[in-house]
Amino acid sequence: MGQAGSPDVSDEPVPQAMHLENIRIQGFRSCRDVVVPLQPTLTLLVGENNAGKSNVIEALRLATSPLSGRRSRYFEPEDTNRSWEGPVTFTMTFKGATSFQQAQFISGLDLATGDVTHAVRFHAPTEEEPRGRSERLAGLPMAADPEPEKREHINHVYLAPLRDAQRELDSGSGTRLASIIRYLVPELQREAFVAKAQQAMKALAGHETIQTVNKNLQMHLSGLTDGSREQLVSAGFDPPELSRLARSLRLKMAEHDVEFADLAASGLGYTNLLFMATVIVELQNAKNSELTVFLVEEPEAHLHPQLQAVLLDFLLEQAEKSVRDDSQGPAGRIQVVATTHSPNLASAVGSANVVVMRTANPGSATKAPESVALPLSKIGLDQTERRKIDQYLDATRSELLFARRVILVEGIAEAVLFPAIARTCVFAGDDPAAAKARRRLRGVSTINIGSVDFAPYLKLLLSPVDGHRLVDSVLVVTDADPGIAGDPEVDADDSAADEVESSDPVADTVRYNRASALLALAAELGVGNELLIAEAPHTLEADLLVPGSTNAEVLKEAYLRQHPRSKKKWETISTAEDPAAKFYELLQKNKKLISKGQFAHDVADQLYDGVNFKSPEYILTGLEWLVGEPK
Repeated sequence: MGQAGSPDVSDEPVPQAMHLENIRIQGFRSCRDVVVPLQPTLTLLVGENNAGKSNVIEALRLATSPLSGRRSRYFEPEDTNRSWEGPVTFTMTFKGATSFQQAQFISGLDLATGDVTHAVRFHAPTEEEPRGRSERLAGLPMAADPEPEKREHINHVYLAPLRDAQRELDSGSGTRLASIIRYLVPELQREAFVAKAQQAMKALAGHETIQTVNKNLQMHLSGLTDGSREQLVSAGFDPPELSRLARSLRLKMAEHDVEFADLAASGLGYTNLLFMATVIVELQNAKNSELTVFLVEEPEAHLHPQLQAVLLDFLLEQAEKSVRDDSQGPAGRIQVVATTHSPNLASAVGSANVVVMRTANPGSATKAPESVALPLSKIGLDQTERRKIDQYLDATRSELLFARRVILVEGIAEAVLFPAIARTCVFAGDDPAAAKARRRLRGVSTINIGSVDFAPYLKLLLSPVDGHRLVDSVLVVTDADPGIAGDPEVDADDSAADEVESSDPVADTVRYNRASALLALAAELGVGNELLIAEAPHTLEADLLVPGSTNAEVLKEAYLRQHPRSKKKWETISTAEDPAAKFYELLQKNKKLISKGQFAHDVADQLYDGVNFKSPEYILTGLEWLVGEPK
């Protein structure tokens, strides 16, 4: 079985074969100088729009040869990064080469490591070279490759984004179907098919319908040409060719036991899958290649979440089963690199298979935006922490990997109430500043981790990789959860608790200080103003009872919706010397006092209905910091 958060994979060892370990892209579009690590089987490139995901795919298309032999992407001068001087260079490092492959690619082989290095340089047009030029380089010295033809054994198959699958498959040109026939059918069988079609058309040309047309056309033409030079006419069929025959074929599709229908009746999703299947057919020829990189852009297009997971599982299976013993021929490895905007796909593989593309210097007046790559495999998570992250991503289909500003909260109550408080209290009003803050809030991801163990998530989001972090800002919302006098109970989450001295009378009333532990972790990671800890003095529900406000009436209504006959118990809270402390005490002593999730929903309903409510100070401070707009 695979790790949590990834499709099931076979336990059988995968034979050794060369794979693309990384590609260094210099001077190409938004990739000024970036190294993108790749996994041997499947790598997902995720990130926001314009982060550089497609540019990595385009670089791989230019750096390798198309498996079909028909190149559709060429280097253009406009591809050069505007702040880059010198040639655009793609440097590929291959690992795991067998002894046969090392011999085949010896010009690029590093004898010490067994790695193979290939590079391609594109020089922009100059007066001396108006068409520009390209170089094929090999090895760490970057010398001219003496055997560039060997690179024809390292290929790619490309599946473009924004596919119009129905148009492509239903095209009158027949190009797609002709290609499928060439990939799937042996040459002798194709020739026999064309020959049989030729015989059938010759016989059909003798049909009385055709002969009647010929007879009448000839009669009229003779009447017009007899006076000078008589002309003859005959209607017939052109000699059949595979492409012309394919032009007459039409793909149809239907569910099991349903009559076949035109593709338009099947819907975009399944038609898109059929189109992908026709592209994947090209991988049949991967067995004749040492390595084929299958480049897939936005595989989720038109697919519902379950189909997305099935597709990803299929692609991973193709990669895992592709490698063969290369003693008798090419290894045939397939390596998948896909881009996606789908949290469903990003959560369907282990985090080690994900590379997050980000933009450095966004909005800078002095520096052009540059793409950077953050491979999650390089984040310093131990095995338990990585498993926890993978399980979380698999369970929530979270947008965690696509965010730039994040709120981490303990549970559903905070996840429900924070947006409501932000929109109706902190950033309320019709003035432009408030409206802008609410829009900025839409770009914030609120992540409910379902516990108080924030450490793995902070490591994931804020650990530096080559000087860059996954997000710009993280707001952690946590509860102080102070102990109750006379209650020696210690919080069960030992991983987040600080050890306290039992001789300290103050420590006896404090379970642990989550904020201090998280700040210590932030210091270890070198985090500065990217993190703010917003700590509730007690716990969220209790601290909504802001002194000097009418919040108690709103909370009373929410409480009585759950316990309509418990007015007296609520009065013991609202009339206490410290209502928040009293509410917290009752919550600690009776875990069933309220359903926290329902309580949060009932409070939020009233906020959206326009009741008068005041935000607790720690929430106000945290939201203003994160959104970056004054109240």
